[in-house]
Amino acid sequence: MNQKDNPRVAIITGASQGIGAGLVSAFRSAGYAVVGTSLSIRPSEAPDFLTLQGDIAQIETAQRVVQQALDRFGRIDSLVNNAGIYIGKPFIDYTADDFVAITAVNLAGFFHITQRAVRPMIAQGGGHVW
Repeated sequence: MNQKDNPRVAIITGASQGIGAGLVSAFRSAGYAVVGTSLSIRPSEAPDFLTLQGDIAQIETAQRVVQQALDRFGRIDSLVNNAGIYIGKPFIDYTADDFVAITAVNLAGFFHITQRAVRPMIAQGGGHVW
């Protein structure tokens, strides 16, 4: 099959705006099918772009994103962990709730989706995680 019939597939977290939206555009321009996820991503009708709303800090979101990527496209070649939060205040002013929010997205979210995406990558012989 040619690249159009069997495209490489990328999952991009934090895909609804800014750098994430730019990554979606770049990967699609390079011939990838893309699964984009964020809290506020809008639905897409494009056959090569699946969008899924969800909180990447939640295990269920990671599982759903990976499973729907496999269901729709049959493989995962790249995972771009772009989702992250930043709370702009001095470190000594962070609260316990700030810490929980930051580590939930920036650490737990990265862990949950990466672990789930790497399994099919290993099974298919390789992939990339950023």
